Amino acid sequence: MRPRSRNMLTQLYELLTDTSFAIVVLIALAVASILGVVVVDQVPFRGDYARMAYPDRTGDPIVWLLIHVVPEQPFRCIFFRTLLALLSLSLLACTIKRWRHHWRRALTVLPPPAGIFDAPATRRWTTRMDPRHEELTGFLKKRFFAVRLRAGDDRLTLSATRFGVSELGSVITHVGLLLLIVGALVMASTGFSELVWMRPGDTVTIPQPGFQVTLEDFRIETTSAGRVSAYISSVALREDTTLVERTEIKVNKPLRHRGYSLYQSSYRQDPTKVHSIDVVLDLGSLGAGDGAGERGAGEEVPAQTPEGMPGRQAIPNRFLEPLTVTVPWGERIALPETPYAVAIDTFFADFRIGEEGPGLDSNEPRNPAALLRFYKGDSLAGRTWYFLLHPQMPVGTGPDLPMRIADYSPQLTAGLEVATHPGSGWVWAGFAFVSLGTVLVFLLRREQLWLRLRTVGSRREIALIHQGAAKQAPEFAREEWETQMTALGVQLVRWLEPDGDPPVRSSNRKA
Repeated sequence: MRPRSRNMLTQLYELLTDTSFAIVVLIALAVASILGVVVVDQVPFRGDYARMAYPDRTGDPIVWLLIHVVPEQPFRCIFFRTLLALLSLSLLACTIKRWRHHWRRALTVLPPPAGIFDAPATRRWTTRMDPRHEELTGFLKKRFFAVRLRAGDDRLTLSATRFGVSELGSVITHVGLLLLIVGALVMASTGFSELVWMRPGDTVTIPQPGFQVTLEDFRIETTSAGRVSAYISSVALREDTTLVERTEIKVNKPLRHRGYSLYQSSYRQDPTKVHSIDVVLDLGSLGAGDGAGERGAGEEVPAQTPEGMPGRQAIPNRFLEPLTVTVPWGERIALPETPYAVAIDTFFADFRIGEEGPGLDSNEPRNPAALLRFYKGDSLAGRTWYFLLHPQMPVGTGPDLPMRIADYSPQLTAGLEVATHPGSGWVWAGFAFVSLGTVLVFLLRREQLWLRLRTVGSRREIALIHQGAAKQAPEFAREEWETQMTALGVQLVRWLEPDGDPPVRSSNRKA
């Protein structure tokens, strides 16, 4: 049984370290992310919200899918977290697999491979100089090389490595990606996120830390062309009854306190409340009774006015034209030249009559209607429904006034996202590691240099190979052979002056 178990573990390890498996998981994660964004943006009601929004259509296939299949929080569902877990396991296995190899290459100065000085890329020349070991070592260490020497009776072999730490770039990048995914998993598993709709004056309480946030004002800023440029919530933060601070929450400028973050997420019109309503009072129409158009010319028209109101003859001329009166929410406003005052009782953006009476059919302003209360002195004189799109059909017990709704100013509600990010430390550490790994991979190049000095008669033969560095730039070359060597190689040749021919490739070396 043990060999079989080890074999299964080996197969699992090989699967996790397979690049094809990681690519498949990444593609699945990308598709899931795109679908999650589409769901969040285009499907407003999901799960229990869909059940409440469509109580009479729970049997419809689409509504059933919204309730039972489409997740309320796509990026916190079990499917998305499973993909993240698979990707993190793959990254962990790849990191373990690569670590030892890259770590040894990063910290070890490798000796020259067998036959390297006979390779075509090796440069050879002879010199009468006999540089000391300390001089060669110092020359390279000043240029950030790690040096290793091996001396014999008639030869000296030098191995040097610069920027070997770049070998760890890919491993560090893998570690950073792993930390990012672990942070995302921690957020998805233990984090909290909820969208709260608040009107000015509303308070949201965060019970565990024990603080409250009150929305004092919400405003929308627009450009000269009328486009929305910003929406801002002015809030007051209190702990118990003590005011901690007053601040503004904007897009990309959240409020952070005691591990919680409040983001300006959205806004909408309140479907059951308005800032004010504009009513038009047409007193000039008083006295035009039913059948007035059938009377003869010059025949007196009897006044038909509500009780206590003046007839047409007694209305001042300035009130004969339609008069617009603004009625703010929560205030009682007197109607000119009438014994009545009016206040807003109820507002529905989409009025409907149901089994339980008037109600809200949707959040969209498809049939705006307002129930207005009329007062005569301090006594309630009745209530009447007025419809913005049907001004000719008021319904109620209020006085029969020549009045209609002309417009209304919507009451805006701010959508604040209250969230915690328990994995944010992992995420920031992941960003740091990914950035460091990217710098090591793309900005640093590991260079390997091998140099051999051996005695040939009265001269010293030098063989040099420098890998990982760019060739000498042509504009800095004094002779043609310099363009075929690295800048450091050219410096070594100029220091160890050739005695005769310039350095040549091994394949071109004279016999």
